[in-house]
Amino acid sequence: MKYLYSFIVLFVPWLVLSGKFDLLHVGMGIVCSLLVAYWSADLLFQDREATLSDRLRQLAGFAGYTGWMFGQIVRANLHVFRVAFSPQMHELLAPRMVEFETKLEKELSRFVLANSITLTPGTVTVRVEGNRFLVHALTDKAARNLPGAMERRIANIFEKTS
Repeated sequence: MKYLYSFIVLFVPWLVLSGKFDLLHVGMGIVCSLLVAYWSADLLFQDREATLSDRLRQLAGFAGYTGWMFGQIVRANLHVFRVAFSPQMHELLAPRMVEFETKLEKELSRFVLANSITLTPGTVTVRVEGNRFLVHALTDKAARNLPGAMERRIANIFEKTS
């Protein structure tokens, strides 16, 4: 079942986002989604005890998180743009390495957190070792917000079951 769930999670967004419904494009989407589902089903569905309702709750939560994350990416882009084009750029820039320990226990949760940090302009996840994260932040503001709301939202999606 994990392969079927993985295929659906991959193919449905691909179909919606591609906007192409001819045989060639749908066929390529099916083949690609099948291959990636085969390769990544163990990553997506590590928790064997989760029920279908748990998975649907996670999927709905992740869809909401994706919308929230998009807003964070836009805000961070505007912040980096303001810093880059400010006459006081040298005062605003304060690059630093930030190390923190996450409360997230599941590997998928830490994976989503690491990638979410890297997707947000002004921050890059440099290393993850167990629960320890090392992140490069471009400014004080970016460093202060780590891990913050991102970690809480991910925990609400993936760390709770039933």
